[in-house]
Amino acid sequence: MATETSNVSDRVNRSWRALEHMETYQVPIVLGSAIAVLAGIASYVVRALTESSAAAVPLGAIYLVVFGLLGFVAYGVSRKSMRNGVLVAGVAGLALLILAGGAAGFLTGLVVLVGAAWGLVKSL
Repeated sequence: MATETSNVSDRVNRSWRALEHMETYQVPIVLGSAIAVLAGIASYVVRALTESSAAAVPLGAIYLVVFGLLGFVAYGVSRKSMRNGVLVAGVAGLALLILAGGAAGFLTGLVVLVGAAWGLVKSL
């Protein structure tokens, strides 16, 4: 039991250390993605609470979560290949900006696109 606990804590510590060594252009990508996912979940929770039953998931909330998760994939890809990660982040940012709609989609898409543009300029 103690071995399992130490393995989990070791993995958590390693993931936090990886965030400490994050490139500066990756920060807006991760930040925008995290806010998009949280906004999508919050949008669904608010709708479910106001309708007092299990609500149908709004399409904008689905887009926020899916493309927010794509932003996290872009971060993972950019750790291996900067240009490929920046391209994936650009797709995620544009999708958030265009498809997710609303203030949350616009702002998170803009933040992710800033990180993607920053990484693209850095890679040239």
